[in-house]
Amino acid sequence: MARQAANDNSSILQQSLITTQFPTPAGEIPRDEWMRQFAASTAAPTATDLQRLWTEIQREMTASGQVAKYRATVVQPSGEPAESEVIRIGPFTAISDGQFLAYLPSLREFNVLPRQLPGEFMSVARDFMTATSGYANAVVDAGRGSLLALYVERPTPAERVDAGAEIGYIIITVGALGFLAFVFQLIHLVIVRLAVSSQLKHLDRPTANNPLGRVLLAFKGDKSRIEEDSDVAELRITEAVLREVPKLERFQAFLRLCVAAGPLLGLIGTVVGMILTFQSITESGSSNPQLMANGIGVAMIATVLGLFVAISLLFANALLNSLSRGVVQILDEQSAGMLAESIEKQRRA
Repeated sequence: MARQAANDNSSILQQSLITTQFPTPAGEIPRDEWMRQFAASTAAPTATDLQRLWTEIQREMTASGQVAKYRATVVQPSGEPAESEVIRIGPFTAISDGQFLAYLPSLREFNVLPRQLPGEFMSVARDFMTATSGYANAVVDAGRGSLLALYVERPTPAERVDAGAEIGYIIITVGALGFLAFVFQLIHLVIVRLAVSSQLKHLDRPTANNPLGRVLLAFKGDKSRIEEDSDVAELRITEAVLREVPKLERFQAFLRLCVAAGPLLGLIGTVVGMILTFQSITESGSSNPQLMANGIGVAMIATVLGLFVAISLLFANALLNSLSRGVVQILDEQSAGMLAESIEKQRRA
């Protein structure tokens, strides 16, 4: 029975970061190595062996429910070991200098994770290290390091884009060009709307720095010729309004093109990814998921990028269209009002 208990606890001690808190005295076998030897031995255990077995199991049980702070060797990202203050949360998680640590059973030491967790977890770790009393939030890895390893292995956004290969970069380039065009035209339309709103308050003093002012000047520039014939006045106003429309609707056709091209480019990436997947299956002769992961990654990332670009630019184009149509509507309303006023004056004359 003692052998069975030792065998069950040997695997726990083998991966337990609690070992770093209790260094092995000189001349003794490390606790995890001693547990493995005790579990594999066929000889009858001595009283000393049973006493140490009970001590190690009791220490493991007690330390598993504690939050301890102590100094231990931590391997830095540069590869150099250094003595650092470590906070251990049971047998689950260890933190040092606001960074999460991984336990190396072969060396019985900690090392700083090569890639830390997202910002919300890092802020919890920093707050936990500075806490002195009361309750504090903490990040606990119930898998004894396996969950932290999964977080570390998650690709970054740059790595996800890189997985999309050349198609991904083409989609991003199209999206970036569309975004720049959207920002440029959005600033232009905002300035134009402000200028038109200001001109509406002073219709009797038109200026050429806004579309409405230019339409007013085109109508009032030659009264002797315009007001003689209402048809001529209407054509002159229509010409002035049509001259302003291309500037107001600039880049909208390009944005619509980007919206249509995004999913199509994503579809090309999907097809390329499937080709790579089938090629890996053909070359290896098996459907190993690890061999197919690269091709599937290319397919999925390209699809996501294409949809993201299309959806984003679709909303951007809708905003630009709404702003430009608002200005054009003001021009149409004011031009129709001026034309009606001109016809009324002619009839009175």
